[in-house]
Amino acid sequence: MTQPFTSDNHSAQKLSGQGRRVEDNVEQLSQLADNAQPAIVHPNFDPRQTALDPARPLTDIPEPARRVNSQLRRLYGSAKGFYQPKEDGLSKWKLVASESFADYLGFLTAAQLISIPDSFYHNHSEQPLLASLDTMTLLDMADIGQVIQKYPQLTRYGFATDHLNNKKTTDVKANDTSVSLRSIIKRHNTDELLNSIYADDWQVILQPEQFESGVGSLATDIMACSVALHVLKQCATRKSINRSYSAEQICQHVRSYVLSQVCRTPALRYQYRHIRLFAGHIIVAAQHLGWELQIADDGQCYFNLSSRCGLLTRYANMQDYAINGWSS
Repeated sequence: MTQPFTSDNHSAQKLSGQGRRVEDNVEQLSQLADNAQPAIVHPNFDPRQTALDPARPLTDIPEPARRVNSQLRRLYGSAKGFYQPKEDGLSKWKLVASESFADYLGFLTAAQLISIPDSFYHNHSEQPLLASLDTMTLLDMADIGQVIQKYPQLTRYGFATDHLNNKKTTDVKANDTSVSLRSIIKRHNTDELLNSIYADDWQVILQPEQFESGVGSLATDIMACSVALHVLKQCATRKSINRSYSAEQICQHVRSYVLSQVCRTPALRYQYRHIRLFAGHIIVAAQHLGWELQIADDGQCYFNLSSRCGLLTRYANMQDYAINGWSS
């Protein structure tokens, strides 16, 4: 007598048992805390989501949701590097805090080259933080081109004083004596410029002049102009104030905002490190919003920006604390 062939039945029972275990595991994962769930859960294997139809039309593909740090947070749980306190209590220091930046400020303070008030480490403002860069809308190159056509003398570093004063000269060395940032950069030896790859985040973002070689044009700085527009859209202007802020001052605050985004969104750190902001980008964004430009004789452009906006009260301008040790 031959024995009955039971391998197929055994295999079927084994697969059914594995299927039940997989379903049980999915149920257990769905009941875990948010920081204990796996980094990626497909909708077809998540009982809390509607399963996707593989035969659906191409027009039924939704835009992917930007999860940014959620996957890293689920992997590392409540690790210190991914802990985000409440926005209301974040001070200027907590927004730009990093170990390397703390060491640098400590050295300057110990050498009495910089004086930082207590307000830098404590939040005394009721203004909310600016919206994150996740909601930013990119400008079009044509929008930047319209501003350049209206102000042909505008560069990424601001207005050049020789163009404003209508000084016509054929001497190239005379143009190099301009006080514009572009002329200062030209004096640098490109071989002596620091390499931004090995620099810290705060240094690349707060002091981009040290890594700027003058290559590129304002017309192609879409990301920098878009960031400036994203920030200025959230700031209010005032018609009657006793103080105006220059594009250079506003640029310093926007740089601190970008650094805060790096600290709060580590997943996009490398993308944000490449955003180098200058006064020209602030002018393009302000002109795009229809702000009134007040151009002084020294080439500085001033705006009637409200001193109570979140950009000025929640994000630091490190140049305000410089005595003689900050190099930019």
